[in-house]
Amino acid sequence: MPNLGPTELVIIGLILILFFGGIITALVLLVRRSSRPATFLPHSAQPPSATPRRGGADLASRVHDLKTSGRAEQAVLLVRGETGMTEPDARRFVDAVG
Repeated sequence: MPNLGPTELVIIGLILILFFGGIITALVLLVRRSSRPATFLPHSAQPPSATPRRGGADLASRVHDLKTSGRAEQAVLLVRGETGMTEPDARRFVDAVG
């Protein structure tokens, strides 16, 4: 086997560093991805919560009360705060409540 000079050793070292660096990077990315909670629906596609969080009435009742008293914008803010819906989704919900 012929002797390797300094140039060949540097090239072999760089190849090994790149190879093992790629493996370590791939493992780190896999661990990070596996530690995230799985979400199957986008946030806006999740159904609204109808269970009461505050007070005694459910969300639809409180939205209806706000709407009938002329405070539709506050009803939209209530729906967004309770459910995390986007503004257009919350407006559709408020409009659907009779």
